[in-house]
Amino acid sequence: MSGANAATTNLAPQARRVLGLYRKLLKIGKAMPTETRSSLVLSRVKADFRANKAEQDPQEIENMIQLAEVQVDNLEIQRDHLSELAKNPNLFIPVDIHKNAKPRVSRFMKGPPLSWEIKAAQEAKDRARQQRQQQQNSEKPRHGTPGHSCKDHKH
Repeated sequence: MSGANAATTNLAPQARRVLGLYRKLLKIGKAMPTETRSSLVLSRVKADFRANKAEQDPQEIENMIQLAEVQVDNLEIQRDHLSELAKNPNLFIPVDIHKNAKPRVSRFMKGPPLSWEIKAAQEAKDRARQQRQQQQNSEKPRHGTPGHSCKDHKH
């Protein structure tokens, strides 16, 4: 028995299922026909599993396992469909000239934000707040500089 298999057999059944789903999702992600789709799937799988690695509630874990099983089915269908489309030499797939643009997604079709999206948004807010504070601090005249007025003492 190899080291990876020995480690897997020591895990609880639920943990084995989670690990198996993680591996399966990564394998499907690597098999996507385009590099863009592959990197998207891999990053989302890793981020989702990383975000939920501390979950302890067995029922919540079971719910996430069921959701991951549905995702496996969806991604396998997507992989097969996109692979079939890629075989067609008459199909022209345009290059995305708006690669860095924010995708236009209906708010009704978009799921909850991923952990990395939440973290990136919070980091952007923190940077903006720091820049505003630095700007406000640089605009205030310092003690002893022209424009400073202090009512507690004379200059």
